[in-house]
Amino acid sequence: MIDSELESQITKIVEKNGYFLYDIEVLRENDAHILRISITSKNGINHNDCQKINDLISPLLDVYDPIDGEYFLEISSPGLERILKKPNHFKLSIGDTIEIKLLDKTKIIGILKESDDNGFYLDSTYYKYSDIKKAKSVFIW
Repeated sequence: MIDSELESQITKIVEKNGYFLYDIEVLRENDAHILRISITSKNGINHNDCQKINDLISPLLDVYDPIDGEYFLEISSPGLERILKKPNHFKLSIGDTIEIKLLDKTKIIGILKESDDNGFYLDSTYYKYSDIKKAKSVFIW
């Protein structure tokens, strides 16, 4: 887990350069630790954007050293279809088509209209975060 001071510093760097911090995850894959920082923007994310943020964040991580031992830093986009876990994820996805799965396993697809700290409007219906089991954005081809 990344401490709040480091997350705040990463957020400042990301936002100062015109992006939004989507998520920070510490993962373990194939016996390797990965610090994955997902960024997004209104214009999308490309390889150059990820490299730019990587170059700006790396010196900060040398000072904070957020993970004991060796790890890999990965800067990426959350993708077109992404899991929505935090209120901020919903706020960044306003206007997108999303699919939610309610606690009773009902699936609903609609347009995310508004979001606040307690829930969101999918089309004209308000749902509390506590009422849903899973949510993800859906890309319509």
